[in-house]
Amino acid sequence: MSRILFRLFLVPLSQKVMLMAAYRAVLSVCTVCICVAGCGGNSTSSSTPISNTCTGVVISGTMEDSLTFQPVAQGVAVLESGTQTSSSVYDFSPTKQVAADEQGAFKLCVPAVTSPSAIILEALDAAGKAYPPYVASITGAADLGTIPMGGCTGTCGFEGSQQTTLPATITGVITSAPIAKTGSVTPIYAMLALDGSKDSNGHSILWVLDLPIFNSSPTTTFSTASTACAGTAPFCATYSFSVPSQKPVRPYSGGYLQEAGTPSYLISAVPDGPALCSPASEMTASQQDGTLSLPGNPGAQITVAEIDFTLCK
Repeated sequence: MSRILFRLFLVPLSQKVMLMAAYRAVLSVCTVCICVAGCGGNSTSSSTPISNTCTGVVISGTMEDSLTFQPVAQGVAVLESGTQTSSSVYDFSPTKQVAADEQGAFKLCVPAVTSPSAIILEALDAAGKAYPPYVASITGAADLGTIPMGGCTGTCGFEGSQQTTLPATITGVITSAPIAKTGSVTPIYAMLALDGSKDSNGHSILWVLDLPIFNSSPTTTFSTASTACAGTAPFCATYSFSVPSQKPVRPYSGGYLQEAGTPSYLISAVPDGPALCSPASEMTASQQDGTLSLPGNPGAQITVAEIDFTLCK
């Protein structure tokens, strides 16, 4: 096997973003990133194509363990599209999801790809540990070839590198009053736009991606009920998500780049309309003890501050 070169980059990422009326999240990231140049730059097509017919846009590829070069069987590919919520923020949500086959191959078929869009690959190993997600900008039909999954390439040769890690678990409670409500609740992860886009002032745009491990956490809805309440609220619902405990890997200059450090998450909850609640939506990074952070450390059990919706109609 050819020699693998590791190059270090210092990437300062600073941005202030108003995520909701009562909450200002300041993104200030200064991390050392490891770029593995020349590994996977010339990818090859899957040798085990998925046979279903597609009359729209096809996005395909094969997930392969970057250490063993074996297929990643417990994988899922998700296409997400972004909606602009401010001059510098796009909120992404899944539009299509498909599981990989036993050879790690996947094939997404959609009528069209809107701009901006992102492909997210997530997977678990045989022990139930999570690979770091693979994320990339998508503009149309694409054969992604063989995508190396894992926190290491060829070898885990640098400090702190791990191929797979135990997922983190995020749990919480949503309440509603004076009536029961249904809605959506998702763990989200913010990163700079994968397509390098900037706003009119030249500032980097922020992409806010959904990143639950879909194999383990398929439910992203809530439904409050009186029987679920342990406190004084009339209607409650609980939620639990398994999330990746490594930051995503993305394509970079013919190789792949992964930021060092622990991923931090937010929880977004939106009651169903048209009847509204106060607030109309909620986004929080607060833990139950008031700590302003939801760090996804391997195996962590994180309890989110209660999300309360009042004046619901």
